[in-house]
Amino acid sequence: CMAMMAASTFFFLSLNQFDKKWRTSVLVSGLITFIAAVHYFYMRDYWAANMESPTFFRYVDWILTVPLMCVEFYLILKVAGAKQSLMWKMIFFSVVMLITGYFGEAVFNTGSGPAVWGAISGAAYFYIVYEIWFGSAKKLAVEAGGDVLQAHKI
Repeated sequence: CMAMMAASTFFFLSLNQFDKKWRTSVLVSGLITFIAAVHYFYMRDYWAANMESPTFFRYVDWILTVPLMCVEFYLILKVAGAKQSLMWKMIFFSVVMLITGYFGEAVFNTGSGPAVWGAISGAAYFYIVYEIWFGSAKKLAVEAGGDVLQAHKI
């Protein structure tokens, strides 16, 4: 929790030290780590009070932070010419991944339900991975000569 809060503080306080083209991306990084820190505090308290996994809180956190990570990824690649359609595609598949993962873990968690929903969630995840490592996101990074990736230490 504290590491996430420290990261948020760093991102917010150092925002003006970044080149203007990266500031929105750094701001989104700060939002992601702040949201995660708040939810981790809730999850810690939930675990302490109930001695069971805070499944609901994990998915609430992820449904906010994972699409924001897709936005951040787009903002980084926007400098290399990424289109908004890439961002929306990544957000769509991340939401599919999370909702179907939640269904498999918490809603339809008996019989073959977890396997079916897990397979759908996994397919969405692997599409995102494919897009980043082999698809248009990779192509943009290569065309930019790796400058975008080096600037963000990816």
